Amino acid sequence: MQQRRARWAIIASMLLGLAGLSPLPTAAQPTAEEILGDMHWPPAEKAKILAGEFVNSSIENVSARDLSVAIGFQVRVSPAELAKQVVAGLTIHADAQVAAHGQIRGNGSARDFQGMTLSDAAADAFLQATPGSDLNLSSDEIAAFRASSAQADPRTAALAQLQKILLTRHATYRTSGLDGIAPYDRGHETRSGGEDLRKASASMTVVKRRFAAFYEMMNGYPGATVPGMHERFSWIQYGTGIKANYVVEQLVTANVDEVHAVLQRQIYASQGYNVEQAVAGLFPVDEGTLVVYVNHTSTDQVAGFGGSAKRSIGTKMMVSQLEKMFEGARKIAEQ
Repeated sequence: MQQRRARWAIIASMLLGLAGLSPLPTAAQPTAEEILGDMHWPPAEKAKILAGEFVNSSIENVSARDLSVAIGFQVRVSPAELAKQVVAGLTIHADAQVAAHGQIRGNGSARDFQGMTLSDAAADAFLQATPGSDLNLSSDEIAAFRASSAQADPRTAALAQLQKILLTRHATYRTSGLDGIAPYDRGHETRSGGEDLRKASASMTVVKRRFAAFYEMMNGYPGATVPGMHERFSWIQYGTGIKANYVVEQLVTANVDEVHAVLQRQIYASQGYNVEQAVAGLFPVDEGTLVVYVNHTSTDQVAGFGGSAKRSIGTKMMVSQLEKMFEGARKIAEQ
């Protein structure tokens, strides 16, 4: 499944971007032990994490389409240094599936998409997209690609149209938050990525209790913000050819003293999964940094008949790939 590949880029980007949580004045920040307790890891699992192992646990799904997982591990560098490396692109460099990427600056422009490619087969798929196809597109976006097929050079027009769609989704999200995410046209129904992200955010009860301002920002962006927060938008191309996945990602970072928090959202993915959200915390420990990461990925591939079994298989695949990516990133960070 393609869900996982965006994931570490997301995760890592989030983790390292964690430099800017709500400065809750004098409130004592939770210790690593308290956070592990919040996550309901039993003593044996907590000991494994603090001994340097990767430990994962399933968490409650927020919908029939949700793949969710929590992962804990340690990195032998300080939270501040780890955050710095994440901001510098540690996660992207550790993900072999990233074919191209770039930052969307300000309102964004076509110049921000230098390096993005669209194969002939992928261009044809977009140009011929219909409601309910494998591609995630709104009704208006499908119509726009259909119009592009009448251009003198339709494949070049398809790339320009894809970039325009990514910019539009970026702009409407910055203006209206989760309400601004256009639903995908499934033919017989629509699929709201905004609602899936809202459910994922609302489920973060540990964040709500420990870091209330950050929780409010997650649920109320852009109207709700966190003092001193840093925000970055990027586009990411995973893979090439007809299976290439084009993503718009938001990264928000914040910190309180030595504790860092990160929100990473993929507000749009062109195929493979609908949307994805990861929240990460970096907590100081004697050995360096305790990383606690929670991911929710919405995908139609696990809904419907046999959904429970499909979610189980999908979660195992996601965990396996995430741990490989985290291990690669940890090695880079500790060099």
